[in-house]
Amino acid sequence: MWFHPRHVAALLALVSLTLACTPKEQQPTEPAGPKLSAEQQKALDDYRQEIEVGRNMAGRLLGYYGIIEDEKVLGYVNQVGNYVASYSDAPERRYMFAILKHESVNAFACPGGYILITMGALRNAKNEAELASILGHEVAHVGKRHMYDALKKMKEKELEDAAKSKVVGGPMHDALVPRERPEPDTSTTGSRLAEYLTGKGGVGLNVLAAAQAGMNLMTGKGLDKSVEFEADQEGVRYAIRAGYEPKALLTYLKRLEDHSDKKVKNLEKTHPPMADRRKHIAELLKTMKAEDIIGASGEERFTKVKKAFPKFERE
Repeated sequence: MWFHPRHVAALLALVSLTLACTPKEQQPTEPAGPKLSAEQQKALDDYRQEIEVGRNMAGRLLGYYGIIEDEKVLGYVNQVGNYVASYSDAPERRYMFAILKHESVNAFACPGGYILITMGALRNAKNEAELASILGHEVAHVGKRHMYDALKKMKEKELEDAAKSKVVGGPMHDALVPRERPEPDTSTTGSRLAEYLTGKGGVGLNVLAAAQAGMNLMTGKGLDKSVEFEADQEGVRYAIRAGYEPKALLTYLKRLEDHSDKKVKNLEKTHPPMADRRKHIAELLKTMKAEDIIGASGEERFTKVKKAFPKFERE
């Protein structure tokens, strides 16, 4: 189920208010259950931090670009994205898909499962199979933990420097700056929650610095070419498993390359050249004998959604 950011904010506010107004002796304690091993606890803390880094990044990006709130098109993108994700190598993960109100051609995969696609990228797709492949690429980034692992590999000083660096094209907009979190309170539950939100506990990754560094990396030089090629190939693989036309992403990238403009060129600032990406995808399709695979384009369904959302077409 997808929750609108306003609903999530309201829920968090309600929880905070409830805890604040409840006497300490009546405040909830952690439920009794089997005690986790040190390894299990470390994995849990790591996963919590991954989600919080991604939540922080996604929230700032949504605040900066703005979000398309049309329920039909948003529901459709979530339906397609989660369907493809169910055929990924990490089907147990949960994903939230949102549409950014921006005409550039791009999509962002934030750690933890927050995936944002621009209106420009959506407009350039011609059918559902292309959309599925684009979202499959981002799902692969999350499932393979490309961004999160890149941040974890940074040394503390390197992480802090990356967080302070300016994004290509100018200083970081205020909306993209992660907000400070409150200090841990005295309750057991609140203390543990605040610890992993502020990066003071768990596996030692500073969440705020990681989120800032991640945004600078995402909107600046991008991830390593090798992981972009992997995300392309895995995204195509997921889409094929889900029953879509195998060459959809190839067709999409070729269209972008043939009709390159400033919006498309900006994509190549954070991704390998279109020709190189298509070459790697073609190699995968050859090994998979894609010419023998019959997949759906979903063009009729895609066109129906476009007609139901007038602003989908270029104005």
